Amino acid sequence: MTKNILEAVNNAREFFGIEDYPGDFFHRLDKIDYTDKYGILLFKEDIDKLSGFIGYGSDDLAVICINYKRSYGHQDFTLAHELGHWFLHKGVSISDDDRDLYSRDKVEQEANGFASELLYPEELLVKDFFYAICRDLFLESNRKALGEYIDELCHKYCLSYEMVLRKLLYKNRQGKQYKTIRKEIENAIGGKISEIFDKDFYSVNEKLPQYQRLMKPYLELDNKVDKLVTEGKIGKATGESIKLRSGVKNS
Repeated sequence: MTKNILEAVNNAREFFGIEDYPGDFFHRLDKIDYTDKYGILLFKEDIDKLSGFIGYGSDDLAVICINYKRSYGHQDFTLAHELGHWFLHKGVSISDDDRDLYSRDKVEQEANGFASELLYPEELLVKDFFYAICRDLFLESNRKALGEYIDELCHKYCLSYEMVLRKLLYKNRQGKQYKTIRKEIENAIGGKISEIFDKDFYSVNEKLPQYQRLMKPYLELDNKVDKLVTEGKIGKATGESIKLRSGVKNS
């Protein structure tokens, strides 16, 4: 972890009022009027092969979009990744697909490092690792217990199963054995992670709010357009046209 990334993470923690780790970042932001407070306009859309992107509007407004057709832990990491671009590469519009989570590109690696440390700080990772060591969870005979422990940590930090398992295995110098150990865990628990554990956390279920379009930014846009019309800065017809093009209002 480089100095500039750690400084960016610390700045983000202070900026968002994070004492240890944010957990479900969407839930944290949803508690406040984050657009006015932080200057962020957050969307959730089906953006095909992209995991997310960040762009900029007027007055340095950060426009972030997350693909809701990803597991919830994946979405949370993508949000932190885009915020990493905001704190480290502000002003540069960037689109990210799933491959960028493993990219060797410097900009993407910096955003990944930022997201990883913000969501799962090294200090807590070390504690979780020693907990697993003390209980012999890395022994092949304890794959079921290891699998259950990883599931617990995924919900705690709101991260994907793959990310948490990989991070602990790398700490135990077993990073290259990820696929083998994950398969052994699934054999021990009697099925795939998404089938045995919390299916709605590990798989997309569009009946749930976390896997749907986020309407809050559209409502904010609706209110801003109405205000411009009321103030006489744009005509009513222009306002209606803006709403139609943005998806606020159906034709």
